[in-house]
Amino acid sequence: MAEGAYIWQDREVKFDVPMADLQPRKGEVVVDSINAVEDTKGNNGERGNLIISNLRIIWFSDTDQSINLSIGYDCIVSVEIKNVESRLKGNCQALFIKTRHNQSRFEFIFTSLVSDSPRLFTSFQAVVRSYETTKNYRDLRLRSAIIQEKMLTLLPQEHVYNKYINVWNLSVDQQTPGTMIVTSVRLVWFAQLNESFNVSVPWVQISKIKVRDSTHGKAIVVETHANNNGYMTGFKLEGYEKVFTELCNLLKVHSENPVFGIETVIEEKSAISKPLVAPRTTDDVQIVGTEYRAPSVAVYSYMTQSAKQDRPIVFSTELGLAVEQPPEGVSLEELWKVIG
Repeated sequence: MAEGAYIWQDREVKFDVPMADLQPRKGEVVVDSINAVEDTKGNNGERGNLIISNLRIIWFSDTDQSINLSIGYDCIVSVEIKNVESRLKGNCQALFIKTRHNQSRFEFIFTSLVSDSPRLFTSFQAVVRSYETTKNYRDLRLRSAIIQEKMLTLLPQEHVYNKYINVWNLSVDQQTPGTMIVTSVRLVWFAQLNESFNVSVPWVQISKIKVRDSTHGKAIVVETHANNNGYMTGFKLEGYEKVFTELCNLLKVHSENPVFGIETVIEEKSAISKPLVAPRTTDDVQIVGTEYRAPSVAVYSYMTQSAKQDRPIVFSTELGLAVEQPPEGVSLEELWKVIG
């Protein structure tokens, strides 16, 4: 039998834990570390440090590190940016995080004490977005769209170790023949006749792999951690001993060095954003000439009064038409330019 370690860092909310629990575990990467952050909800007026990893957000007090928080991303319900009243900064914008864990709900408010610095918001939102879009690396999936034309849709940086056919799934009352695919991220099985009947179990979710007797003979049993309600499934296949040994070895390797699939790069930015100034350039335009003159007062007078009085009709040699006689000093060309 092989057992996988339970990874709690992204699954739980913890208060005032030993400093050893705040250290990054294997596979956990610190994405950003921000000084001068206030825990406005629980410790208003207390300056501390905020660490954003690929699994959780950590805060601890500058004066007493035993006052700390560890908030796993899987517990987050909503994230907002709203105004708050801080003892250290006054009225300002802060990061509101609502969470749920073990039937309890918690709200956290973090305020950056650095003027005009958006890092608290941008870094955190970027990591949470990456966490939400990579759940197939970490979450149990049943009947999901992971198989297309009998082929597994691989995740980025995922590669296949082995593929076994004629593997019978014993998770229901009857045996169902299918295919098992063992990858660097998960254990996948799908039915031969219905590829939508499938299961994807990431290594980070497996608590035990063992061999048990079943009504259909010896079977490899895979159990998940309690956060998946202890899901259990069994597989029967010829030569199960070799496959069982392979799965146990892989569980040990990936339990010690898990693949979480969260990749976020935070660009280095100055504390105060500088406005971007484009250099002045001169357009390469050649002015050929202009024949335009502003319309005279006589033209405007004619345009506004022509409807109020009648003028005699004369013949225009320019147009070859009978037109209303323009006022003295106003040509037809000037009137045409105004109309145009």
